[in-house]
Amino acid sequence: MITKEELNLFYKEKLESQLDELEKHRKLLRNARAVGIGGGVAFAINLIVFLAVTFIFQHISFLHMNIFMVFFILGSTCFGISHFFGLIGTRGLQKNYKDKVVTPLVKIIDDTWIYKPKSKITQNQYTKSLLYSHSVDHYEGDDLIEGVIEHTDFKCSELHTQYITGSGDKRTLNTIFKGLFFHADFNKHFSGVTFVRSKGLSLPLNNDLEVVRLENELFTKLFYVRSTDQIEARYILTPTIMEAFVNLYNYYQKPIDVSFVGTRVYCAVSFTEDLFEPPIYKSMYDMETIEKVCSLLYFNKVVIHELNLNTRIWTKVPGEPV
Repeated sequence: MITKEELNLFYKEKLESQLDELEKHRKLLRNARAVGIGGGVAFAINLIVFLAVTFIFQHISFLHMNIFMVFFILGSTCFGISHFFGLIGTRGLQKNYKDKVVTPLVKIIDDTWIYKPKSKITQNQYTKSLLYSHSVDHYEGDDLIEGVIEHTDFKCSELHTQYITGSGDKRTLNTIFKGLFFHADFNKHFSGVTFVRSKGLSLPLNNDLEVVRLENELFTKLFYVRSTDQIEARYILTPTIMEAFVNLYNYYQKPIDVSFVGTRVYCAVSFTEDLFEPPIYKSMYDMETIEKVCSLLYFNKVVIHELNLNTRIWTKVPGEPV
């Protein structure tokens, strides 16, 4: 990973000059949201007073009605205008932020990577991972990064998958997965399927699959493993790979779900927040935010290096499916 000193130098020489316009945009958007919130609060207070007066006196005077209407119109107008311009402003800020901040950070990590802010991992690849069996009603994502790290091809993007319960007014969207979703070539075709999940944090695995009991005490404390093939699972989960999973968990401190399917390894790290979006209530010059974005972008190298995918441990036998 690039050092903090290298990132600071890059920030000073390349990024800082790009942030002035973004900071002005951010402040305008923050102020627009404040006006909208203020208008909403004014309307709510006016409504409460109006209802209280009506309840106490059992009638409302013409003067009170006019006052209520004035506050109603002002409050709803402020809220509506700020909401409208807030939406437009947010989209513009997001695009500029990804062009001027995220893209250069991707390139400083690896200038051969391709970054597509509006693209995502395909739903077909998400489904192929077999990590989440629930049917998907809403499939959203962005910030696709694809590339090759020492002969290992990968793709990674932010994803948010949801399913619907209820109907009509009681219709609710429920999250299946939200976070970073990654898949890469494992350079070996597996006849079975093996899953690794964080204990107590992830969705339960299919109980029909065999539990794989491994000797690494720290690994088994953090993860549980199920597979269709005990021998193959142990072949995959070498002491080095198990140690890598522990390192990944310690690095992100987030639920991690991994599957080995076909010739690919799929890795999903859950986050509650949006990951590559511009800050609204923090300064654009905040170095901590820049460091966080850089750390997330470095996710691909962390996974590939930790799992030793770049060392090409296994070689596909000629004729094995890809």
